[in-house]
Amino acid sequence: MPILKLIGKMSAPAVVSMLVIAAYNMVDAIFIGRFVGEMGLAALGSNIPAIFLLMGFSLFVGVGGSTAISRTLGKEDTEGANRILGTMMFMVLCLGGVSLGLAMAGTERFLLLLGTSESVLEPASQYLTILLYGGPLSIFTVAMNNVVRSEGNARMAMLSMVTGAVVNVLLDPVFIYYLDWGIQGAAWATVVAHLVTTLIMLRYLQSGKSSLELRWSSIRFHWPIVKEISGVGMSTLLMNSGATIIQSLVIRSLVHYGGEASVSIYAMCNRTMMFLFMPVFGIQAGVLPIIGYNYGAKLMKRVRHTIFVSIVLCTTYLMIGWSFVQLFPGVFIGAFTDDVALIEEGVSAIRKLSIAFPVVGIPIMIVGTFQAIGKAKYALFLTTNRTFILIIPLLLYLPTQLGADGVWFAFPIADSLALIVNSLFLWKVFEKFKD
Repeated sequence: MPILKLIGKMSAPAVVSMLVIAAYNMVDAIFIGRFVGEMGLAALGSNIPAIFLLMGFSLFVGVGGSTAISRTLGKEDTEGANRILGTMMFMVLCLGGVSLGLAMAGTERFLLLLGTSESVLEPASQYLTILLYGGPLSIFTVAMNNVVRSEGNARMAMLSMVTGAVVNVLLDPVFIYYLDWGIQGAAWATVVAHLVTTLIMLRYLQSGKSSLELRWSSIRFHWPIVKEISGVGMSTLLMNSGATIIQSLVIRSLVHYGGEASVSIYAMCNRTMMFLFMPVFGIQAGVLPIIGYNYGAKLMKRVRHTIFVSIVLCTTYLMIGWSFVQLFPGVFIGAFTDDVALIEEGVSAIRKLSIAFPVVGIPIMIVGTFQAIGKAKYALFLTTNRTFILIIPLLLYLPTQLGADGVWFAFPIADSLALIVNSLFLWKVFEKFKD
């Protein structure tokens, strides 16, 4: 199939899925802002580092396993792909057990370690504890959604995520407002949504409609497969672990230089930016199986063409999103609160945060490319570079000079530098590849 048409077929359902996920995360924040207030938004913002870490472990299995499945299917080895699926499920169960253990052990100390202030510790802990009890469901849905896309059924992946998102949005007002559960209601709505998605994915993988089959007898530990999954997935895990450190530094700096109001502003900006940015992950999710499959089939021209088209699509979309943020920031921030002071500060913050928004998709697509072709070391280095060499030093230094503004400016500066480094790596590696 022509590459542009194929990317559209594979990515469109993933883009819809990601948009819906971002939408219900944004709806969570809007309901919390409207019915719980500024303190609820601050508690939600304080949980961002922990949420990144949970997502990191989910994608560690999902991205690492699904790219391995894509390459294996490209070699027409269905049985090998099923063995990878069984090993992924074993890893999901292990990580789910860790999530339950953390929930039972208590989350207060963990949140304090991440920079949460004592004034919002109780609601922040309530929210995170419930999310961790639902951790096994969350990890399963993210990992298996990547698997279903890796076999080419992007529509099924979309259906499962959209159904869960609709359930979440419908339950938010019921749990938060009508039952008066506050921020805990938002967390329970998310857990129930993950349960619905889990049931859909389980039914599909055991229905015979998938080219893969989740057999309970195949759920076991295979070291060579775990090693392969970990090699590719480690860059995603490091990226999200680094994001956890980054978000922790952000929360600490904002609490120190701007107080709880700045954390509330960050929660609003973060949800808005993620809503606009999530389609890039959708394009990436649709593109990775194409790159992995064609790389396994040694069709390098199609691999290069796929990378180029996907980068153009991401950049065009992000340019449009950037225009809306710069021209109409009050529309986004005003959805969360009526507080005039918060809106004014939020408008200023989101404009600064989004300066480099049009180009942030390119480094992400390049890291995804190296993951898809199994070049784990390159993906790992580029992820580590952006997180530990660029963003973290900037977050440690700029706030000491600019206060809260240092936090807002650190991200666009780091993203611009990452664009240069990642592009050089991609050019250097792919000039050697021949059909």
